[in-house]
Amino acid sequence: MSTPGFRYDIQGLRAIAVIAVMVFHYNPAWLPGGFVGVDVFLVISGFLITSILINKKSKPDYGLSTTLKYFYVSRFRRIAPAYFAMLIIVALVSAILFLPKDFAIFKDGLEKAAWFNSNHYFAEFGDYFAPANHEQPLLHTWSLAVEIQFYLLAPLMVLLLPLRALKAAFITLLVGLTILAEYRLRVQGIEQATYYSLYARLPEFFAGGLAALFCKPASESGPRWRTLLGIALIAFSVVAQPKLGAFPGVAALLPVVGCVLLLAQPAGGLLGLFLCSPIVVWIGALSYSLYLWHWPVLALLRYYSGAEVLDPALSLVFAVATLSLSILSYYGVEQVFRLNSTGRRQSLRWALLASAVLATSQAVGAVNEAFSPEQLPIEYRRYADPDTICHGKIVGNCLQGDLSSDREVLVLGDSHAAMLNHFFDYLGKELGFKARIITASGCVTIPAFDYQRIPEWVQQSCKSQIAAASHKVEKAQSIFIAALWSRHTESEAFSAALVEFLQQQTVKKIFILSQVPQFTHDVNRIQRFSSIGLPAEWERTQSYRAANDSLAELAENHHNVEFLKLDTLPVFSGAPFFYGKVIYSDDHHLNEVGAEAYAKSALFDIDLQWFRYIP
Repeated sequence: MSTPGFRYDIQGLRAIAVIAVMVFHYNPAWLPGGFVGVDVFLVISGFLITSILINKKSKPDYGLSTTLKYFYVSRFRRIAPAYFAMLIIVALVSAILFLPKDFAIFKDGLEKAAWFNSNHYFAEFGDYFAPANHEQPLLHTWSLAVEIQFYLLAPLMVLLLPLRALKAAFITLLVGLTILAEYRLRVQGIEQATYYSLYARLPEFFAGGLAALFCKPASESGPRWRTLLGIALIAFSVVAQPKLGAFPGVAALLPVVGCVLLLAQPAGGLLGLFLCSPIVVWIGALSYSLYLWHWPVLALLRYYSGAEVLDPALSLVFAVATLSLSILSYYGVEQVFRLNSTGRRQSLRWALLASAVLATSQAVGAVNEAFSPEQLPIEYRRYADPDTICHGKIVGNCLQGDLSSDREVLVLGDSHAAMLNHFFDYLGKELGFKARIITASGCVTIPAFDYQRIPEWVQQSCKSQIAAASHKVEKAQSIFIAALWSRHTESEAFSAALVEFLQQQTVKKIFILSQVPQFTHDVNRIQRFSSIGLPAEWERTQSYRAANDSLAELAENHHNVEFLKLDTLPVFSGAPFFYGKVIYSDDHHLNEVGAEAYAKSALFDIDLQWFRYIP
């Protein structure tokens, strides 16, 4: 099934890798470790690049400059055209679909992706109000950035070092960088930055390079045990990898070793027949385009639907769009630009691509503005001025309400407590008390909160706000807690921390505020989609109701705890609108207008028995 100089089984291995990645990205529950397909790609890349360069180096007419020129021209021709075509199309679609604030974040990533530096961008990426990672259309470009960065390093090492020194260098770097990644992951707890880093992925390239250096070329298939063990290690990884802890580091060695075993010699037996079968080889040939297109299609559909797991109709759209775009990309871009012609026609193709890239970079901002409805005033787009509240940092005295009053309450929680700054400011002035509000993104500011599960970029602010709040907890007589309960109650560690906190405050009065209604869609996106003619509907989620019910039950088990069920107030009867005004800033946060309307509704429509507990 193979011809001299070409390994059909490697195309088959690419097919397995890209299918694993796509299944994982579509629904992680189906293939929890499918992300290791990327690592298989990197090992294959290291193997092929090292093989090509060693072969060039052994030729009688070898020259360093000509070999480097050949290498970089061939790599650029292989990667750049389809990559930049994808960036152009995705940028234009995002400009039409995205809200201005979301598109501004997208443009930052687009700029980094255009320079193959997006791995560093996403390593440090963190914005609580940015679209979620699964809605970032260019998130997948981090792996291509890592590959390009490897290309800047590998050719000089392979071409300048003697064979023995090259083997020693690859082994040393593989071991040393794996240890470094392991230290950063397990000891320092730096997972996000390590995951996207070049140094943590270089061992995979070097492993592939070592396979090329140590394994003699062979036209016959390798031992059956090697093939079976290799595929078994990869299969085990795609199923069980998340249970092995932080990734990559040592955990990445399982799929890496499995891939090396398969690369050592052509696969034999039934597996070899499968890997070399026409349909599998065709998928392998499409793998680069499939990888380029599947994620943007998925992310844009998620942005539109508001759901990470797509419904059947959108799943069909995902499958058809991904395959169609990949075929067009492979035959209409990849194959066309890889032709060896150097005449006027090929020059014209490159000129058109460069012009399209330049034009897109200049036009997308205007496109986004043209498709954006008139922007609402600032009080409709945020829940408070971030520079004046104690959210993620201490600003002033953190007080709202009647500042001249001697009566004070403490308010703790995440952004759902932060959005109540205007709520407590209004109530405090009406009822004669002040509220000290200390909050952090994604973090309920109580001792023992399990901050390890929230994004790394907010962990430090979470810990510092918990420390600041702890000093106030000791003196407070009345404490209010508000949060995105639908998210936090999924964590057993958080539930235990909350119970522990309630049990420790037996002499204080604790009020747990119900989570406000949560919706399947961001209200701002609904308005945008409607303005561009896309059907857009929303409904309330069930998760916030279930979370509120569980907290109401928890409060009943503590004599000093009262659950304030406010999510059924009249203000929420027509949410996310109230008397024709938008009262939400997204799918689960009230805006400033909404927070004040919430306070007025609470003041006039509920029993304020809790007020008597304010000292």
